[in-house]
Amino acid sequence: MGYTHTDATEFSPATSSQNSSNWNNSLVFNTNEPVGYNSRYAIRDRVTAALTWQKDLFGDNTTSVGVFYEGRSGRPFSYIYYNDINGDSASTNDLFYVPAGPGDVLWTGGAEMEQAFFDWMAESAPELNAYRGQVAPANEFRAGWTNTFDVRISQEIPAFFEGHKAEIALDIMNFGNLLNEDWGQIRDYGFYSTRRVANYAGIDPATGKYIYNFTGSTDNEGIQETNGDGHNTGVSRWSAMLTFRYKF
Repeated sequence: MGYTHTDATEFSPATSSQNSSNWNNSLVFNTNEPVGYNSRYAIRDRVTAALTWQKDLFGDNTTSVGVFYEGRSGRPFSYIYYNDINGDSASTNDLFYVPAGPGDVLWTGGAEMEQAFFDWMAESAPELNAYRGQVAPANEFRAGWTNTFDVRISQEIPAFFEGHKAEIALDIMNFGNLLNEDWGQIRDYGFYSTRRVANYAGIDPATGKYIYNFTGSTDNEGIQETNGDGHNTGVSRWSAMLTFRYKF
């Protein structure tokens, strides 16, 4: 069994080969403010365990069954606006200011929209309550915990020559997903690891307060099927591999 805790800080995820994209993808509230935050690549908590059983059931040919377990915290994500609040021409990196309470910001839909926002926060994003009256820090939040099991069954068989051995092995990755399609799924918030909340609609000239537009449409966790490179790798699905090995 093993446990790993990772604490890593970054100023930019460096997701692109172009400087302009890397600048736009760095999570900020004030443009060009170099603020370090939790790395989007760091898995904060990871638990692993391996169990193997083996016995010579057929002469001196070993039968082996092994199970490997991994449980890990979800990928970090950030709360942002749908649009550009700080004038950097990017709408994928502007960190969200959480209203301290009713009346802290104004709403294009008035009191009804304000109530809809706080109802949504209470039901779908209670973790934001800790940051009322503040900007929610970058990558401070986590997608759901992931549990996966891998299974390996192998059997030695007699070979053609004395002293040689052959082995047939079946590996099933993400075995839980084979048993139940809802198990072993990796969930996250996509390439940018962000959850959009509301639109910034300006500043009220009379009070100096932010104006928000909240439609109730927000980003939600999705099943991860890629490694972030756009190619479908099926990382949330089970897979199997049958191999033959000759040992001499």
